[in-house]
Amino acid sequence: PRKHHVPDILSIAAEQMLASAKWKTVSWRSGTKGRLKARFAALRVRTADGPPQRIWDKGQQHLPGDEAWLIGEQRASG
Repeated sequence: PRKHHVPDILSIAAEQMLASAKWKTVSWRSGTKGRLKARFAALRVRTADGPPQRIWDKGQQHLPGDEAWLIGEQRASG
């Protein structure tokens, strides 16, 4: 058996994961300039917070940690 575990999936930045997510527009109340609204996306992810390990030529990668929700918000301008 291996002495150290090796991650089998490369780490991906949060921005990259949210780029392919389904976004939904949500409006929650009226403000001084009208309805407050923004676009939101939510993904279930496994954080890469374990100890770092080198994967061949890919550099340092972290072992998978616990599952968590990744929430993205895109606010309307103004």
